[in-house]
Amino acid sequence: MPKNQKASLFKVVFLAASGFFLFVCMDSTAKYLGSVMPVTQAVWGRFFFHFVAICLYFLVFKPKLNLKRNFKIQAIRSVLMVTATFFMFNSLQRFDLVDIYVVFFSAPLIVSLLSAYFLKDVLSFKGVILMLLSFGAIIYSLGPSMKILSPELIFPIVPPLCWALYQFFTKLISGNNEPFTAVFYTAILGALVFTIYISFNWVPIENNLYWIGLILMGIFGFLSHFIIIYAIQLSNLSFVTNFQYSQLLWSTVINFLIFGVPFDYNKIIGVIGIIIFGVLFIRTEGSKKKVN
Repeated sequence: MPKNQKASLFKVVFLAASGFFLFVCMDSTAKYLGSVMPVTQAVWGRFFFHFVAICLYFLVFKPKLNLKRNFKIQAIRSVLMVTATFFMFNSLQRFDLVDIYVVFFSAPLIVSLLSAYFLKDVLSFKGVILMLLSFGAIIYSLGPSMKILSPELIFPIVPPLCWALYQFFTKLISGNNEPFTAVFYTAILGALVFTIYISFNWVPIENNLYWIGLILMGIFGFLSHFIIIYAIQLSNLSFVTNFQYSQLLWSTVINFLIFGVPFDYNKIIGVIGIIIFGVLFIRTEGSKKKVN
């Protein structure tokens, strides 16, 4: 492999891993802030300061976007993302950080089921086997830690469903989609909805460090999207998508270092299984589409 090609590959790997790491940083910050203020205020900070960051980006770099293209689908995707974030931040107050991510990684499998049913994108036999193994790894990793019969289980279940639908609608406009458009609309919708809500339900924030946390969440959210989109532009979506599973590793480490949760070796085995089967599933179905 030529030296410049190796450097380019390293750059994409570094960007993809960094982008998904920032997502975990955002959720970890949200987990902490949700324990010292209403979750709705944490959600507001995530979107409001994301909106501020994206406005600054537009003012400085003036990217050209067609905001009218696929407006209805973009609006639906934005609603799904805002809903997923609201439930994600609430679930972080009720469940373990790693468990939330384990449940979340059922989303790629749900996308494939939706595509198979509605878009007639039939799974290969190997893909079906890998999907079943992935679900098995998810169940094994969770073990008895999730409250299966608890009504609170709705909180970690909604985000992967929303994300799966988000990806499904993305497939509908495949090849005619500007990634930054969805990020722009999501930031506006989230900032608007939660600014209106908290204006009637604001709880004073006495510690300035909490304000820094709110600002950081917005920055983490903006940078994670920006970096991942840039990595995709340098490489391709299917390659970069593999690195989303690094979030399971990042969350396990942060769970231990920041929140003091000891390593659960059964859970780690399950997480490794999710990563291996998930990446193989993406590569199997991706290679099938290239052949077709």
